[in-house]
Amino acid sequence: MFRLNEIADELQDLASGVEPREFSSRDASRLAATAAKVERLGAAFKVLFARRAVDGNGWRAGSDAILPEQWFARLSGCSESEARRELRMSEKLADLPVTERKLRDGSLSLDQAALVTRGASADPRAEARLLRTADKREYRTLAVDTERVVTAATDETEAHARAHRERGVRTWTRGLATDGSFSGPTEAVNVLLRALEPRAKEAFEAARKAGKPESRGAYLFDALIALAGYDTTSIGSGQPELPVGGVRVDLGRLLDHDYEPGEICEIPGVGPVPVAHARNVLSHGLLELVITDGVDVQTVVSTTRHVPTALKIAIEERDHTCKVEGCDRTDHLERHHVEEFAENHLTTYELLGRLCPLHHDLVTYDGYTVERNHDGSWTLRPPDEQRDTDAA
Repeated sequence: MFRLNEIADELQDLASGVEPREFSSRDASRLAATAAKVERLGAAFKVLFARRAVDGNGWRAGSDAILPEQWFARLSGCSESEARRELRMSEKLADLPVTERKLRDGSLSLDQAALVTRGASADPRAEARLLRTADKREYRTLAVDTERVVTAATDETEAHARAHRERGVRTWTRGLATDGSFSGPTEAVNVLLRALEPRAKEAFEAARKAGKPESRGAYLFDALIALAGYDTTSIGSGQPELPVGGVRVDLGRLLDHDYEPGEICEIPGVGPVPVAHARNVLSHGLLELVITDGVDVQTVVSTTRHVPTALKIAIEERDHTCKVEGCDRTDHLERHHVEEFAENHLTTYELLGRLCPLHHDLVTYDGYTVERNHDGSWTLRPPDEQRDTDAA
């Protein structure tokens, strides 16, 4: 362990002082390959020790994380879903000694090891074949082969039911652009793609004749929007647009005053939009507008469980993510009283917050309690008997 600390310190010193421009291009290529192997070895150490830390509950020492994946995500600087994937992979490695050996000697990256363990866990006979594919550094082929192994080893009815349960649309933003993806049963997705194809082909032919070809993805996107009854060419033209659930915009931006960097104009849950969009929907009476100095939400109090509209909007505006410190979940947030309603019969801005399903279930069903922090975030504390068990 102490030798590993020394190596880490040496690498840190090297990284802080190295100047790549002092090396020839050929030497730089060889050193990049060496660094890649060091990276793989470091990742192997990380997941193997993390497995031990989770098995022995040592991850709780000095950490206020509630779950192992939260601790590991903070340690690794990655998302909780990525941390959860790597921890699950480390558990499966115990049953796959050949794959673990290749991870330990730097032959496999974490991403490759995750694919191999997924496939080999579904069908142990496939481990050798998947490792041979990984040796060729063909990641895409390895991913495809893994999916084929898992599909073949999974009951068809069960797999189809899972695809149906997990169907959905996911979005993420980059500036004013919102990316998205969707998943569902293959035959259902095929129905959608077939519906888009004629419109996409028509758009392609028109663009080709006009000498302004675009990507196939652009044509498919326009076809999808057209199926929703909306013309993408009307964006920014001042024509009425489809109703939106709301637009969050700072007043200075809406009124075209000087504004500070970081002020926003966005569709909540989707992403940033031009301020012209907010003005346009406002002119058609389609905008739900919240002005922070319009209503003092601190004074809005209900003596029932009913949440007044002004209070509901204010809480949604304040809690864009889960209220628990360190949790960045934004989907399916649920309102929760920080104190039991039966104790005070009050519904107020200070006593309400939004929690992700995981943390909401911990409070509702598993006896966790909410502790308010000075910065407005919440910390969840496990029930006393669980704390006593952990301490023992």
